[in-house]
Amino acid sequence: MHPVLTALITPFDSTGLLDFKSLENIINHQLDGGCGVVLFGTTGECPTIGHEERNQIMSLVNEKFSNHISNFVIGVGCYNTLECVNNVEEAKKFGFDTFMITCPYYNKPTQDGLKAHFSFICKKYLENKFIIYNIPGRTGVNLLPQTLSEIYSSNINVVGIKEASGDLNQMIIVKRLCPDILLYSGDDSLLIPTLSIGGHGVISVISNLLPKQINSIVKLYNSNKQTEALVEYLKYDELIRLMFIETNPVPIKFIMRVKGLIETDNVRLPLVLTSSQSIKDKIIQAFRNIFKIN
Repeated sequence: MHPVLTALITPFDSTGLLDFKSLENIINHQLDGGCGVVLFGTTGECPTIGHEERNQIMSLVNEKFSNHISNFVIGVGCYNTLECVNNVEEAKKFGFDTFMITCPYYNKPTQDGLKAHFSFICKKYLENKFIIYNIPGRTGVNLLPQTLSEIYSSNINVVGIKEASGDLNQMIIVKRLCPDILLYSGDDSLLIPTLSIGGHGVISVISNLLPKQINSIVKLYNSNKQTEALVEYLKYDELIRLMFIETNPVPIKFIMRVKGLIETDNVRLPLVLTSSQSIKDKIIQAFRNIFKIN
């Protein structure tokens, strides 16, 4: 499994419809940068992407990137276990075999409910691989390390976890209880600390913009060049933090539009574009500082 997976944005055109030209462009940008791709994650505004739109996106990937299908992970999570199953079924029709399942949001299941949810899906598809996604700030429930350990030990096709609790202590316990699991940081800002505790890599927002650079940091670290990796990371730290100054993916879409990677930075309601010129100026200046642009 690639150590850098990009939580891909979903580009929209000026009317709010899917922008397939920009989508193909940014997927090429990721593959050229050596990154894998996660479709239909939080950064991809998955709750606003309809069933038919999901199929259109997966069809495009199947048609244009058939030689790279193994580089894609499909987000299938929602608050309805059977709907997650339906999402897996649809994605399999297009040739995908690796899936990411978010902890169910809104209905706040217990730890036993989480175990039952993940196990029900994973045991149904033993031939496929699954990454669990823990993001309590958005779901309202935290998948505890002991619960994850029980899920991991009883489901051989759970290969990884995207840990976005922001709690490095929790991530250390995850590695202690599940030493072989692929631990992905769900926060770009914790990339280096996650690698330092045996993490596999990052499922990244900033790599939408900077895939080669984030890939390079991980390669440096894994080549026993930890100091060089940290120095390289620090070049991007300010911009990374600005990507969350407003709700993701509003800032990353803004700078990608400025960079010319997408035609518009439109988001779908209930998200809206930032109205703060000050925020826009800070993001642009941080980008210029990285590349020494006056």
